[in-house]
Amino acid sequence: MKIIYLNGASSSGKTSLSKALQEILPDNYLHIGIDTLISLMPQKTNNFCSLSEKEGFYYREVLLPNNEIGKRVVAGPYGKQVNTAFHQVVNNLLTTGHNLIIDDVADGACEVSIWEQELQAHSLTKIAVMCSLPELVTREKSRADRMQGSAMEQYYRVHENVVYDLDVYTDKYSTIQCAQQIVDYIAKKHI
Repeated sequence: MKIIYLNGASSSGKTSLSKALQEILPDNYLHIGIDTLISLMPQKTNNFCSLSEKEGFYYREVLLPNNEIGKRVVAGPYGKQVNTAFHQVVNNLLTTGHNLIIDDVADGACEVSIWEQELQAHSLTKIAVMCSLPELVTREKSRADRMQGSAMEQYYRVHENVVYDLDVYTDKYSTIQCAQQIVDYIAKKHI
């Protein structure tokens, strides 16, 4: 099966890009991300509003390379189970014949390498969804459902030591232009 793996910080435009790709790709692709599974979790298991620990997902403060304080998502025991389920759901969808767009916020190369190993039997295209830090911060501020400082923390971590097939820049090009870059790359890859 064919997989488009989109990795980028929160607010970088992965979800919008996924939806655009679904519309212009010649084949059908399901879109799935960890947010899909988080939306299925009981709200009481997560804390996305403050810094107190929960069994699902929650934030903790971390010192960033620019000496500012960022907010990093941490998985509690239930959150780790859900993350494992995310990987299993992806593999089940592939086994049942679905092309996928995976929308992820990876922990750099260590997490991307797990995906590469799990997906090695399929046609995997890894895309870096890039966005400048000032634009990420601006986008995050405009979204009421985001913890301020999380996009900045992810900016410094998600692409660390990852080798991609293609980088797209959502702060320089429109969503549809970025989607078309990906479609064009995949078309050339499969010639």
